[in-house]
Amino acid sequence: MKRASLMVVSALFALVSCAPQAFVVSPEMRGPSKSGLNLAGKSLAVVYLTDGNPRDDAFNASAAGGFATRLEEDYFGGDRAVGLFTARGGKGVDYASKDSLVSLVMETGNDVVFVIDTPELGVPVVKEPVRVTGARVSADSSYVSVVSVPFTTKIFVYDSMNKEDRVFGFAGGRNFKAEIYSDGKKSKEDILKEVWSNIAPGAESSGYAAASSFQATWKQDDFYVIYYDGAESAWDKGAEYAYSYKWKEAISQWTTLLKCKSDEKKACAAYNIALGCFLCGQPALALEWLDRSDSYTPVSLSMSLREKIKKYTGTE
Repeated sequence: MKRASLMVVSALFALVSCAPQAFVVSPEMRGPSKSGLNLAGKSLAVVYLTDGNPRDDAFNASAAGGFATRLEEDYFGGDRAVGLFTARGGKGVDYASKDSLVSLVMETGNDVVFVIDTPELGVPVVKEPVRVTGARVSADSSYVSVVSVPFTTKIFVYDSMNKEDRVFGFAGGRNFKAEIYSDGKKSKEDILKEVWSNIAPGAESSGYAAASSFQATWKQDDFYVIYYDGAESAWDKGAEYAYSYKWKEAISQWTTLLKCKSDEKKACAAYNIALGCFLCGQPALALEWLDRSDSYTPVSLSMSLREKIKKYTGTE
């Protein structure tokens, strides 16, 4: 949900003629994930561990793929932006230690690294076959057996930009299910062989589900856009674009105002550009523009925008 409202900001500057005004925009902002980690605006990598067991390795490879896919959907609009890596696990390797994960951050070149430990696969439960109804199927696929496989795993996370500077550990268990079609006479042993040989779909779904704890939460927040009434046309055009949440177009208008002779107007334009950059997902660039705004003359709204940038990027 988006909303905007108009207001006059009387305290932006001391009493001057043609004082700037502002209106409020209220976009939905990405907050920390349910896990408490704030991943917005950071580069991510997923490292899955192998131990030489073909079943475990196949499970982890597919689970890591599903995990990465969900992160990409939530933070990168579905683009393939999450790095996927593998590392040797097992005895003598401690990925719960900070040194190990810092090393992975340096090796992968990403801000945040997730390490998916080797799974512990439990004893599968095979239900009795049930006849398939409502569809024409061949005799050798006329029955379906549902298999439930319990597993537990651990996920270690290190965020190089998090002020706590430590490894976060998460552990959990669930079941993944597989449907095996047959003529109804297949033995449980043969059904399990088929499950293990085609473990990828269930493992991928499990990894996708596990990533839900790291999806962002959302809430509405208020931000101020500055404009001058009856001044350069770029103020009106920029305000119109901002009112419609078209930040790139608004930034292009505000950039032209940096040619103004008035330091006050240049400061306000640079502040607006900073806001646009932040709401386009570029917090570091936004802070640079706030510095530039301050270099012209202080704008009282700059401080609150700085604080919000720190809050949403987890750098408070």
